[in-house]
Amino acid sequence: MIKEEIIIHFFEGKCDARDAAIVQAWLKENPAKLKEYIGVEEWEDFQPPHVLSPDVSGRLWGNIHKNTNAPAARYTYFRWMAVAASVILVVFLSWQFIFKKQGASKAGAYPMAKAKDIFNNALSKKTLTLSDGSTVDLSPNSTLSYPENFDSLKRDVILHGEATFNIAKDPAKPFFVYSNSVLISVLGTRFTVNSYEADSATKVILHEGRVMVKISNSSSQDNKNEYYLTPGDIFIFKKGNKPSRILHLEKDKDGCYVFDNYPLDIVFDQLQIIYHTKIIYNRAELGNRSFIGKIDKKDSVCHILQSIALLNNFRLHRQGDSCIISN
Repeated sequence: MIKEEIIIHFFEGKCDARDAAIVQAWLKENPAKLKEYIGVEEWEDFQPPHVLSPDVSGRLWGNIHKNTNAPAARYTYFRWMAVAASVILVVFLSWQFIFKKQGASKAGAYPMAKAKDIFNNALSKKTLTLSDGSTVDLSPNSTLSYPENFDSLKRDVILHGEATFNIAKDPAKPFFVYSNSVLISVLGTRFTVNSYEADSATKVILHEGRVMVKISNSSSQDNKNEYYLTPGDIFIFKKGNKPSRILHLEKDKDGCYVFDNYPLDIVFDQLQIIYHTKIIYNRAELGNRSFIGKIDKKDSVCHILQSIALLNNFRLHRQGDSCIISN
């Protein structure tokens, strides 16, 4: 259920684009709820504003006139449905206009008051602590934008590059990460987002908990708009209108992990989840190499990585608790 405060802000024009889209979807599913926020006189006097084209307006009201011979209650229902559609469309278009005017950021045009922009120009990860106690390990050449203090309704950040998030649990305030047309929504969990501009895909890797990933790019041809991940899942959003997909950690009847022609970067990402070990690699060096095989967790991660390295003429060495794959 959407918070009452967010709905009120929606009608007052005070919420952001993400909340506006959420309320819009909720009203489309529950159009009769508009009665609770728009007075009867306002409702009965409502006419579609000029933002609706004559063609759309004509079709909308034409559908209602077809029902004028129906019982009064049915006519009232159709009028509610039609006006609800108009109100939702008008308010949503207004929000779209407002945020386009404010200037679209590469992450999806989500405004953020008093945002801090942290760029990691070091060679190692930088750990950031947010106002709610969440921590973010920001990878090199990555930027995180976040408010000094989260507001009372939500926690929003914008990522360009790669970071691992360890989110403090707060059921009353969901945490949202915006990154290259992808929206990740969580309550409290640990996950990694990889979304460099130069890469052809955005990846979300779930280590713990559960997350929802939503495609916020209106030009995407993705048939499915929302994806739900469980630990071990890797969500891949391909640029260029290619379908998104989720790769699961698959096990056979003997409990071995099965990799069926997976790209090496995906294999390394999933091995990190299985063994809780950091594996560092350069995606460009991996090329189009893939891996087919089974892995028993009883085997050491070093043995597995050494075998993959030998098969692909890579080198493997340890650095602290990390394994590094290189040419």
